[in-house]
Amino acid sequence: MNRDRDDTDQEFMKEVADDLGYVPRDERDQGLGGINLKSGSGFLIPVGIGVLVFIAVVLFFLTGGKDQVTREDLTALKADLKRIEKGLARLDGIEERITRLEKEQKNLRQSMKKMARAATKKKSKKPISKARKRYHTVRQGENLYTIAKKYGISTDKLCKLNKISPKGLIKPGQKLVVGP
Repeated sequence: MNRDRDDTDQEFMKEVADDLGYVPRDERDQGLGGINLKSGSGFLIPVGIGVLVFIAVVLFFLTGGKDQVTREDLTALKADLKRIEKGLARLDGIEERITRLEKEQKNLRQSMKKMARAATKKKSKKPISKARKRYHTVRQGENLYTIAKKYGISTDKLCKLNKISPKGLIKPGQKLVVGP
């Protein structure tokens, strides 16, 4: 009798899953956790009542050969009904939770797109940093040629960097720009 009850329970659970639009984990798409949300928000309660009526009718016909339903059968039926009610109570708020999670997922995707756009803008707007200028303090006996040679630049470039003429005079202690 227990095996028949287990088979009946399994069959019942499959019917409930089909009625609720539940898809087993291994058969799910990348959907919303295996729940079909095409039904309205008041869908679960009528389905639960229908399932309970179905169980009562099935049990009535299964025990049709007997004149009376035993107390044991009623106790088992009562326990099954309580278990089903608990399952329906758990499923009661699932549609609202799924809707809330979908909204949160949409908001997260939008904020991630904004962050990605902001990151690409920051990379493209990054200014090219200017190198520090190098200086040379003129010593006694140095001229433009010897200073330019020391830093590997031409005399003309040294003059352009310091805005002086090649024939201009330089004095000891004077600071000259020798590189960018």
